[in-house]
Amino acid sequence: MKNYILCFVLLWQFAVNAQNRFTQILPENEYISTENELKNFSSYDFSPVIFGLEMNRTYGVIGNTYKRIQIKITNVEKDVVNADVYHVTGKSKVGNNIERFTGTIKLQSIKQIKDRQLDDETVSLPTKYQGVISGVYQFNEPKDRSHSGVFEGTYNALFQITNDDIVFYNDLDLYRDSYINNVYQGFWTDYQTKEAKICKWADFRVPDVSGDFDIGAGAFSPNEKYNNKGWQTYNDAYLKNDKSALDSEEAFWWE
Repeated sequence: MKNYILCFVLLWQFAVNAQNRFTQILPENEYISTENELKNFSSYDFSPVIFGLEMNRTYGVIGNTYKRIQIKITNVEKDVVNADVYHVTGKSKVGNNIERFTGTIKLQSIKQIKDRQLDDETVSLPTKYQGVISGVYQFNEPKDRSHSGVFEGTYNALFQITNDDIVFYNDLDLYRDSYINNVYQGFWTDYQTKEAKICKWADFRVPDVSGDFDIGAGAFSPNEKYNNKGWQTYNDAYLKNDKSALDSEEAFWWE
């Protein structure tokens, strides 16, 4: 069943790539090669990348109507036996409902990317390697709760390794309008009903969405027609500078 779901995720992503925005974490021409270098990085700990930024800039949707879901990873630990597996805990928020989850991310590939470009000149960066980690995730909510289920899908993230061999979340491309990181694309499946809903989230943008939903250029901007799907507070905060809405958006709701 898991393999079937992941295959369906990949086919679904391929089908919508032609019409949707932010379908790739980077264009194919930004990679140095297609070689999978995962085996060369078993000694590195990618927990800081998966954990992400402290700021609340992760945006997501659940279902096919762009209903808002908020996700926060609260802890990440590398498995002591399997170097490619990371144990994850976190929380999700839909409306006023907050639920915890636990699960794993299994890395499947690492590919090197080109040095970033700005104004047609290579930016000199204190890093010796920049790349993309890719894998699959499964996050389980408690089974003793009503309307709970499991998140499953694919994961991609940009990272950098410094000359001191320290792994960092890669935000060097924040200047780029299409910048997106820590990309999760898949489904949430209800334990009881077995109903599967599209569920995807990422840092700074919602991945793989139509221009009708995200109408922003330089920054994420959900269309106000979707305010009743959970985006009212976001638009009130960042379009209308409403202080109460801004406080709500910046709140640490997962604590």
